[in-house]
Amino acid sequence: MNRSVKKKITVIAVLSCLILLGLAYLKFFGKVKPSAPVRPTASATASAVPETPAAETPSETPEETPEATPETTPESTPVPTPAVPDADITSDDSMTRLLNKTYTVSSSYAPQDLRTVNVRSDHPQMMRSEAADAMEKMIGAALNDGITLKLISGYRSYREQTSLYNTYLYRYGKEKTSLMDATPGASEHQLGLAADLGNWSGYCDLNTCFTGYPTYTWLQDHAHEYGFIERYPTGKENITGIMGSPWHWRYVGVEEAGRIKASGLTMEEYYGKTN
Repeated sequence: MNRSVKKKITVIAVLSCLILLGLAYLKFFGKVKPSAPVRPTASATASAVPETPAAETPSETPEETPEATPETTPESTPVPTPAVPDADITSDDSMTRLLNKTYTVSSSYAPQDLRTVNVRSDHPQMMRSEAADAMEKMIGAALNDGITLKLISGYRSYREQTSLYNTYLYRYGKEKTSLMDATPGASEHQLGLAADLGNWSGYCDLNTCFTGYPTYTWLQDHAHEYGFIERYPTGKENITGIMGSPWHWRYVGVEEAGRIKASGLTMEEYYGKTN
C-alpha cells in the first residue's frame, strides 16, 4: 500500500471518529433544559393588580327624629248669609210683588195699566202694559226660532179667580185644588203679571207633559231674556205651595229675571220668604 492511500485512510478514520463523538455528545448533552420561569416579585404583583378601594365606613351620625308638627285645626269659614235683594215685593203695583198663600192681595185690587196682548190666542188675553210688551217680543222671537207659543191665560180678576177655584174644587176636591194656582187673592194672574203658555197645537195644555216639547225648552233658555221666570218649578212644591207648573211664567223685569234665573231659586227663596 502506498503511502498516500494510507494517509487518506487515516484522515477518514479520524474524521469518522470525530463525527461519532459529535453525535454521541448531541445524544447525551444536546437537550437544553428550559429555564425556570421567573416568579414575579411582590411589588410587581401589586402593580399589576389594581387595588380595590376599601369600603368607606359611614360615620355613625345619629339620625335626628323630626319633631311632630302639631296638627292645626282649620278655622271654619262662616257661610255668608245671602243678602236679601233690594226689591219691592210688597207693593201691589210692583213688578216684583211676591204673591202666594201667605202674601196675598186684596180682592179689590186690579192693575190700572192692563191692555190686550197683541198675539195669536184662542181668546184675547190682557196683561199689564210692560208685561204685555215683553210677551209680544218673546212670542215674536220664539217664532223666529221656529217655536210657536200660545198665550192661554193672562190677567184674571179676583171674581174670575173665585169662579175658577170653585170649579176646580168641585172637579178635583180640596186637596188637589189647594196645590193649583187657583186660590183667590193668592194667584199672580190677578197682578196682570202671570201668563199660562203652551204649544199652538194645544197638546199638553196646562199639563206637565208640556216639558217634553221644544216650546218648553225654548222658554227655559230664553224667557228670562224678556223678563219672565218659571214661577212654580217641579221639585219646589214644599216652598211655593203649588204643584210643578211648567206652563206658568211670571214677569219680573229683564234684570231681575236674569238674576233669579242665575240663582236657580224660586221667588220665595230668592227674597228670603220661605216661611
